[in-house]
Amino acid sequence: MINLLIFDHDMTLVDSSDAILAGVNLLADVVGKPHANHSQVMRCIAMPLTQFMEELFGECRPEWLDIYRQKVAPLEFEHIHAFPETGPVLTRLREMGVHLGVASNRQDPHRAMEKSNTARYFDPGTILGPADKVPHKPHPAMIESLMEHFGVPCSETAYVGDSDIDIRTALAAGVRAIGITRGYFTREQFSELGAWRTIDSLTELLSLVRDGTEKE
Repeated sequence: MINLLIFDHDMTLVDSSDAILAGVNLLADVVGKPHANHSQVMRCIAMPLTQFMEELFGECRPEWLDIYRQKVAPLEFEHIHAFPETGPVLTRLREMGVHLGVASNRQDPHRAMEKSNTARYFDPGTILGPADKVPHKPHPAMIESLMEHFGVPCSETAYVGDSDIDIRTALAAGVRAIGITRGYFTREQFSELGAWRTIDSLTELLSLVRDGTEKE
């Protein structure tokens, strides 16, 4: 039985790849670094911002983080949009009585979700990111905090994400790991990482919840 579903944000609930690519390349122009391409961004999209910049630019300076958060991110928010099935699936899950949460390495996912109109599907205090004074994934603290918030054990919790970091986070928290093939990782890679299930669309979560299958 799954009573709590926790989601990654970028490329799980929303398509942010083009927005992040544009933002990264705007920053690259400011700091004098070469432009990144879409494949590079998809490979790094789940990383904490510091590691993200190190991977793309070969280094990360504190002032670059300030520029990104203060000037680039607000522009990026304008171009993030929910996947077509996100709203209907979240609505149906709530109707089914499933608790919902978000655990993201984006510094403040709530701000981005307000812009994409997806925050409305989640109760106050259930959208977590590093701004909430919790460690970045793959540390399991965000997952553990949400389980405590809802009073749901790990045996009834699943975490959905598009990257290896998400699978590692779920396994570290002792919950079911569900990979979604939106980004850089394939079904085969998710299986090798230890995912409980891999889906191609959030719509598939409805049958997983209804089936209430045993953890494998």
